[in-house]
Amino acid sequence: MPVGDCLGKLAEALFPFRNIPAVSDRLGTALLALIGAVPCALRCYSTCESDGNARLSLVPTADPTGDTPMTTEQAQNGDQAPLSVLQIGTQFNLGGIPRHMLSLAQTLRELGHDVTLSGNAGTWYGPNDDPDFLELPIRYVASEGGGIPARLKNLAHSVFTLRRWLRLNRVDLIHAHESAPALVSMMARAGLRIPVAVTYHGSEPERVKTFSRVARHCDLVITPSHASARDLIEIGGIPETRVQVLGLGVKPAPLDSAEEIAAVRRRYLGDGEKLIVTVARQSHQKGIDILIDCVARMKDSHPGYRFLLVGDGHLEKEYKALATEKGVLNHLTFAGRTERVHLHIRAADVFALTSRYESLPFVIPEAFQTGTPVVATACSGVVELVDDSVGRVVPIGDVPAICTALHSVLADEAALERMGAAALERSREDRFNPDWVHRQFVETYRKLAAKF
Repeated sequence: MPVGDCLGKLAEALFPFRNIPAVSDRLGTALLALIGAVPCALRCYSTCESDGNARLSLVPTADPTGDTPMTTEQAQNGDQAPLSVLQIGTQFNLGGIPRHMLSLAQTLRELGHDVTLSGNAGTWYGPNDDPDFLELPIRYVASEGGGIPARLKNLAHSVFTLRRWLRLNRVDLIHAHESAPALVSMMARAGLRIPVAVTYHGSEPERVKTFSRVARHCDLVITPSHASARDLIEIGGIPETRVQVLGLGVKPAPLDSAEEIAAVRRRYLGDGEKLIVTVARQSHQKGIDILIDCVARMKDSHPGYRFLLVGDGHLEKEYKALATEKGVLNHLTFAGRTERVHLHIRAADVFALTSRYESLPFVIPEAFQTGTPVVATACSGVVELVDDSVGRVVPIGDVPAICTALHSVLADEAALERMGAAALERSREDRFNPDWVHRQFVETYRKLAAKF
């Protein structure tokens, strides 16, 4: 398939014009053609200077001088040569994806590899933390970008900026996290011998096909969950040979004093008897409305239960309004964002996660690290983490089942203690060890880079 047609297909995955009522087919066709034409533009323009001031550099993909960028030094320096990796995400504000990216980058750097992080800067990471951070408006390429013209503008800006960066910097591979970064990466690297890997971090089931339209054009698709891998292969149609399961390394839990833990517990338990903690972004994915329904159901049958929600998000106002409407604010506390996740989980009797979809949520192994039992909905990789020895798995969105599971765990103190001990033991498995997991990433990177 010609490069332009291929990239047009990729763009269509993020810009589904045919699903937008009242938008003419001609407009959709024209916009897809515009996106597909990007590689042609990249081939046609070269470095230009005006009045001694350098302008945007867009060199041809087939450089007539033969001076093409070096993408790997393994042939000269051996398999153990340091890698140069570009990690691209959407944002660095909150959530498991940026946490995974930052943890992986830290370990890779400690192993001697060069890692550049890219995406929309946020409170967790950006140019103020790292002068080499490559800022790209990728967050606004997808649905957060608003209307089609604005998203196309951000797409073009991201592609051209990344393309220029790739021509000036040696990189062995690009590791994109989710579909918008993958789309930008694929378009920017057109004609360059730079492999692109993309990680699927989970989504609602109906989006698997949409993600796969982009991902199947990448050189490798990574996911932390075996269940997600099956979805990508069976639903998304991605060849099994290009799907790899790699876990999420979870950093060791920080130490918290008994006094701090007791203080947090007193603060949020109040006159209650049991404390249930949820750490999650306030979004539709995380099922915060489902959690609120559970509180509403249990506040009369189990008046001693107190619920604590740690985290913020774009739906915070809506969820607080819903909690007010349901009359649960005496039993549910919105604590907001914290940098001390483990401290708040340690203060709990049970950790609860009511998500609608996940791949392999970071926060469950973190709960295991604190020796806290987990009640979670059966989203994809969650069932690979939680079983009856460490908590309960319940159907997605089933409020009565969630409430029953919470009560069954909390009602038996001896079982609660056994589950906590089993959770702590599970947290020590290799699949959660960041050093072990991240070395698997290095091995995967080397194999992929060696093909280019």
